[in-house]
Amino acid sequence: MTEPQTPDSCLHCLQKCDAFQALSHSEMEILHHAKYDTTYRAGEVIAKQGAPISHLVSLNKGLVKVVLETSGEQDIIISLEKPVFVLTGPGLFVDNRYHFSVIALSECHTCYLEIQELHRLIDTNPEFAKRFYKNVGEKAIMLYNRIRSLNQKNMAGRISEALLTLQKTIFEANPFEMTLTRQELAEFTGMTKESVSRILKEFKEEGLIEIEDRQVEILDFEKMNSISRKG
Repeated sequence: MTEPQTPDSCLHCLQKCDAFQALSHSEMEILHHAKYDTTYRAGEVIAKQGAPISHLVSLNKGLVKVVLETSGEQDIIISLEKPVFVLTGPGLFVDNRYHFSVIALSECHTCYLEIQELHRLIDTNPEFAKRFYKNVGEKAIMLYNRIRSLNQKNMAGRISEALLTLQKTIFEANPFEMTLTRQELAEFTGMTKESVSRILKEFKEEGLIEIEDRQVEILDFEKMNSISRKG
């Protein structure tokens, strides 16, 4: 993690989540003077499961994985996130603890705001509070859908869904560079690394995808979407 950098004006920042767009000019000026910036290298921990929440963290550059650490051999990657992503969760309003870890997958730039300042904005700006709570609710719904997918879909369906998510939502390109390792893809799909490698090989042999080094290209979107839906 690098030392905090001199921040640009929050008023003109384009990497603001929906809630912060509800702030007034004067509130944005206060926010500008209250926050600070930090840069993380790939592999560094941005938030640690079980640690106290002292600041609200907003990701405005890079890619992170949100990880549920378990007592077993393999953790669970709940989601992959890119800007604009604000680290929220139930612990923010319950026990002031992170219930997941957030780890940088690439160089990441984050903004930090003291948690007391967040609560002040919630208390004084109803529109900000409404949008912020909506964001927390949307993240909870996403988690429920992820649990449903991991429990109901077979392995081919989970891999297909993961590749389509990476292509469409995360990288927005085809082909795209596979940032995840085989182990991380296994943690993202609730599978073993060996099963992930086997299914990727089957997909390639069937002409559904092409893999060259770390480049992945989806060749048959119709079939991949069908496998994802019916898996």
